[in-house]
Amino acid sequence: MNIKKMSYLLLAGFIMLGSCKKKDNDTEPTNNAGSYVLLTAQSTTPFTGYITSFGSTFPSSLVSNITSASKQCLQVSGFRSYGKYIYKMGNAAGEAGVQKFSVDANNAIKDEGFISCGESIFGSGQHLIVTPTEGYYFDGDLGTMKIQKFNPTTMQRTGQLDLTTQLANAKIEYISVGQNILMNKEGKLYANIHYGKNTTKGYLDAVDDTIRFAVINMATGTLDKITKYKAGNPQQIGWLGNNAMWDMDDDGSLYFCAMGKVAGGDSQILRFKHGENDIDATWVIKMDDFTKDGCFHNVFVKNGKLYTRIPTEGIASDFSNMNKEIWEYYIIDVATKTGQKIAGVPSVFFNGNANAIVEIDNEIYLMVTKDSQGINGFYKVTGTSASQAFNVNEGGKVCGFVKLQ
Repeated sequence: MNIKKMSYLLLAGFIMLGSCKKKDNDTEPTNNAGSYVLLTAQSTTPFTGYITSFGSTFPSSLVSNITSASKQCLQVSGFRSYGKYIYKMGNAAGEAGVQKFSVDANNAIKDEGFISCGESIFGSGQHLIVTPTEGYYFDGDLGTMKIQKFNPTTMQRTGQLDLTTQLANAKIEYISVGQNILMNKEGKLYANIHYGKNTTKGYLDAVDDTIRFAVINMATGTLDKITKYKAGNPQQIGWLGNNAMWDMDDDGSLYFCAMGKVAGGDSQILRFKHGENDIDATWVIKMDDFTKDGCFHNVFVKNGKLYTRIPTEGIASDFSNMNKEIWEYYIIDVATKTGQKIAGVPSVFFNGNANAIVEIDNEIYLMVTKDSQGINGFYKVTGTSASQAFNVNEGGKVCGFVKLQ
């Protein structure tokens, strides 16, 4: 196995990826509105686990995630939701792509369609759903400087946005757009432009310190501009899996993770303010102000408060400590940039960073996995502290929790 793939699999084994806030999707007549859905991973070699719907009953106390209606599948490294549906990168058989699931009247997980992507482990299937009929995804096999379009209702590819002419640069070995992060705000699609190397194809291989986004008018499908921001050091923007790594505050400002060199520092959280399509040069949260050489990999924002995880020590260059119980939950005030550790929550294991911070029934929940104390579930936040809501004792480690709308 080559070094590139080995290092990817090592870090992938530490990262269970993905969810963000979405709007309702009132299309096909399913019976899953209001269903609480839990994802667990029983193993990571390969990723194998269970998706279970608990119907309208919120999981409480001690929970088994294996029922007669559970769906066993591969690639359980997180999921996302939109309205009454679950979407994830990879189907139950572990094939790369965009998979859609629903929940039926008996709480069974049903296959609602799959768009196959290239077999490359580097970024196939990164996706964004904007409306019930408008979605975007990345498939490097169809062109790394192209963004694919699809219909989330029918799960059919509907075209592509080809930016090859605008992005081509003979001096750069590898260029991709939307491989690591796809976001939307005020009718614009924001797709990261990555400058990397042919050998690693977007995996922790940024070659300069400039963050670039293609800003695309979704109504016309045309490129409005390429916005740039000098970050100080090379930056991995977003990630290659289910973790969306962005969120929008109530005021319409969009926040996203710049992971820095992951195991080398300078990780940041940046934003696009409401009404603007350039990165706000006057505002930044720097990981190194909290923990030198740490890494931001979650962001959830509500009412001017930013929720994230911060390690108690810097990430080693070989990721040897990334999977240790060194991650703590913080609330950071957007206006003052001051942070406060959330009380009552132990330092945690790295898994589940996708759905690590979720909003359910207008409440904020934190994913907490700490093997040394037998903790494997979610905590409910109250103010600046949190307490356990439920613990999972069967089905593997938690790596996803959502309430379908």
